Amino acid sequence: MKITQECDYAIRIVLMLAKLGNGKRIDAASIAEAQSIPQRFTVKILRKLVQGGLITSFKGAKGGYQLGKEAEAVTLKDVMWVIDGPVEINKCVNEEYICGRTEKQDCPVHCQLMHINDMIDRELEKIDFAYLAEQEKDSE
Repeated sequence: MKITQECDYAIRIVLMLAKLGNGKRIDAASIAEAQSIPQRFTVKILRKLVQGGLITSFKGAKGGYQLGKEAEAVTLKDVMWVIDGPVEINKCVNEEYICGRTEKQDCPVHCQLMHINDMIDRELEKIDFAYLAEQEKDSE
């Protein structure tokens, strides 16, 4: 499993919005510049985050982007899922994948990979953006 560049950028964008605070907006160009992300790619990522319900967009002179929920309610798992889909450390953890074995549930490798995948999922759910924003403030 590898986090894509797009997901990495999305995490940075959501963290930036979490650090801004509730109700504060910022435009796409400012996000792109602050995060050193190409503006077209930033807009593409922002669109996905809006569609996923993690951020909200506003049009007009006072438009821009802000978190769509409290920072405590947005987790790393949420962002990763919106951008890259469910975390899968191997194709055999996907229920739709058909391997050459007759029963995946009897495969000891499958069982262990499912266990590890579930652990990763649970850990990603524990890390919210309020926590990450606080951690970043402490390191400044």
